[in-house]
Amino acid sequence: MDEIKVSFDSEYKVRILDETRAKRAGELEKESTGFVDKISLFQDKVASLVEVLESHAQRIDSKKLRAIGLRMATENEADQRVRQQRSLEAMIKEKRGELDRYVPACLYIVSIFHLHSLCSCSKN
Repeated sequence: MDEIKVSFDSEYKVRILDETRAKRAGELEKESTGFVDKISLFQDKVASLVEVLESHAQRIDSKKLRAIGLRMATENEADQRVRQQRSLEAMIKEKRGELDRYVPACLYIVSIFHLHSLCSCSKN
C-alpha cells in the first residue's frame, strides 16, 4: 500500500494527493459534473419526447377505433341494404302474384260490364 503523503500545492493548501493528481481529480470532477448535466438534459428531452409520442399514440388509437367503428357500420349498412333488397323483392313477388290473380278477374268484370252496356244499348 502507498504511504499517504501530505503536500502543499501552488496556493499553499494542504493536499493528500500530489498536485498533478489533484488537478486531474478536479478536471475529472468538472467533466463528471458536465456529463451529469448533459445526461440530465438528455433525460428531460427524452421524457418530453415520450410524452409527445404518448399523446400522438392516444390520438392515433382513438382515430383507429373510430375508423374501425365506421368500417363496421359500413359493413352493417351493406348487409342491411341486402336484407332490405331481399325484403322488397319478396314484396314485389307477392304483389305480382296478387296482380296475376286480379287481372283475369278484372278482365272478366270488364267483359261483363261491356256485355251489360251492349244489352242496355240494344234495349233502347
